[in-house]
Amino acid sequence: MNIPTLHRPLYDGCTTGEEKAAAMTAAMTELQEVNDDGMDFSNKTSMAIAYERHVESQRDDRLFHDPLAVHLYEPYGQKMSDALAFGLAYSIFDPPGADIGIGMMGHTLYTAARTKFINTHLESWLGTATTGDKQVVNLGAGADTRVFWLDCLEGASIYWEVDQASVMTWKQTILNGLDEKELVKPKCTYKCISMDFNKESVADLPKHGFDSKIPTCWILEGLIMYLPRTETEQLFDYISQLSAPGSYLILNFASSDKLGPTIDEIDERLTASSWTKESRLMFGEEGFNFGRYPSDKPANKLMGFGLYQKK
Repeated sequence: MNIPTLHRPLYDGCTTGEEKAAAMTAAMTELQEVNDDGMDFSNKTSMAIAYERHVESQRDDRLFHDPLAVHLYEPYGQKMSDALAFGLAYSIFDPPGADIGIGMMGHTLYTAARTKFINTHLESWLGTATTGDKQVVNLGAGADTRVFWLDCLEGASIYWEVDQASVMTWKQTILNGLDEKELVKPKCTYKCISMDFNKESVADLPKHGFDSKIPTCWILEGLIMYLPRTETEQLFDYISQLSAPGSYLILNFASSDKLGPTIDEIDERLTASSWTKESRLMFGEEGFNFGRYPSDKPANKLMGFGLYQKK
């Protein structure tokens, strides 16, 4: 397996693990502050994802090409990625004694595989779903720009992005400032919803023009890890209420999540609302690897996906 090296400026001058831990802690403290731009910690993690998608896009053997990520990872993305790299290497991706071998590249490799996983299953659903209109809803879309570069979305009738106003306004301002050579047309009709989650919820999507009679592919990428139990359970209830038969749910989860329900509890809740679990895959397993995890090592036990079909 090809594990690239990546310069991590946050740790320049650090020679010991203790020094790196101190640099990470200081950066995380800074990143958790809400600045004048209104960006909170979760918004800043979306910039880290943009940075890591940009890194993947530069590889000769890249799993995808996100040409817009380079415009969307500043000002917090690289610092957030650097901070996550050290902490998550030890706690999730390559803990002491596991000998996985991906070290501080763990989260970056995971981001690449996660992006490819969603692209693959989104393409499959759009290609095999019943004829007629099909729509995609990306909840907590952050800095995602699939609608501009993922070809299979030409098969969607409409692509919805939902997130907080702070991150959606920031993203749209940057995209609107690009010239025609840098920003191609979206692959399908594209709608952005800036939602004040103190006043609205996913249940309010129809007020914004969402048609619940159309089969929907719901993308929940890096979202429920930030939600407490009650909000997570309510979210799945709303999704179930708005999902026509034939709808699809691509759910990214962390089994170490202490805030919300377990993935088994989520399975039970969705099953009770007429969803069928198609599969569950953990990072590193066949189908969620894509050459970004050593094939001879045990799969990650914490980070995974659940796939569900609505009856």
